Amino acid sequence: MHTISIFSTKRGFTLIEMAIVLVVLGLTASLLIAPLAMRFEASQRHAAESMLDDITEALIGFALVQGRLPCPSIEPDPFNPAYGLEQGPPCSLNVPGYLPWRTLGLPGHDPWGNPRTGANQPWVGCWRYQPDKNFVEGTISLSTLPSGQIQIKDHDGNLVSTSDSRVVAVVFSTGPNRHADGLNAAYSPASPSFEAGEPTPAFDDLVRWVGHPLFIARLARSGRL
Repeated sequence: MHTISIFSTKRGFTLIEMAIVLVVLGLTASLLIAPLAMRFEASQRHAAESMLDDITEALIGFALVQGRLPCPSIEPDPFNPAYGLEQGPPCSLNVPGYLPWRTLGLPGHDPWGNPRTGANQPWVGCWRYQPDKNFVEGTISLSTLPSGQIQIKDHDGNLVSTSDSRVVAVVFSTGPNRHADGLNAAYSPASPSFEAGEPTPAFDDLVRWVGHPLFIARLARSGRL
């Protein structure tokens, strides 16, 4: 009698085959992750735009009640009672200011920011805010005109706001990269200039400004003027 040995014909993956499978899985995952990341960023930008709409309405609402725009917030210590409140009047416009979010009853940061926990912590994701000095000093009237100091420029340095549509206030988010880009990265008290435009690889700030004609029209329509 002969003994017959039966050997299995099944075998495992070779190292080369496993490497190929891992590469394919990695490529598939990258193809799926990229669109998800883009959709998530688009959702965050949409949320920031919506928050900027709320900020604009809150600024106009404040002016309807108080007869002026709020001063910026400049208190750096989150544990100070004045943190998040307007500083003044009179306002301090010699340094970059932040939105007085507590005064307006709004969130203190954009979708990419977090609450600050210390006076020395960077202002990551906090709304930047600059009003025209003529609209924070005294009561606004039909004859109140912007000083013309605040300028909004496009990526090529061209003025976006003209003499007929001068800016009474500007607010901006630093966007996904969490730092100010272009002209927004510098501040000149004598001639504050801000950059606005479509996002680019080097610029992702979201900038919103309130023009003089719209602002006066809203106050007049509400019976404030």
